Amino acid sequence: MIEKRLGKRYTVPEIYRKYILFKFRKDSGEFVPMELLDFSSNGIRVKSPYTLPVDSAMECLISVPKSLTKEIPFIAKIKHCTQDESDEGYLIGAEIIQTSDKVWFDVFSRVHDFIKERIGNIY
Repeated sequence: MIEKRLGKRYTVPEIYRKYILFKFRKDSGEFVPMELLDFSSNGIRVKSPYTLPVDSAMECLISVPKSLTKEIPFIAKIKHCTQDESDEGYLIGAEIIQTSDKVWFDVFSRVHDFIKERIGNIY
């Protein structure tokens, strides 16, 4: 796959994915968790138990409950959705098209780097 992201990509190492809470709103209005694999200021890659239509928009929330209790809302447009060959989930790439709080999204990025640098000391 050709890399199309313009900004820095933040990989979420498997060892602490459980500490980052990523949720999206289903059609029913319920927020359900997904596994955040990586993100940039312009996009995300997640693992989902659900397939989502390409070009659809999804409402998302992201937080780091042990470090940053504020949930950061944003809207993402699905760019691709493929079945994960290793299990029953789906790999989804999405472009962030709207965030109501750019400052908090940037804070999340900085908290992510802080946690990554100190992972052995924190968790």
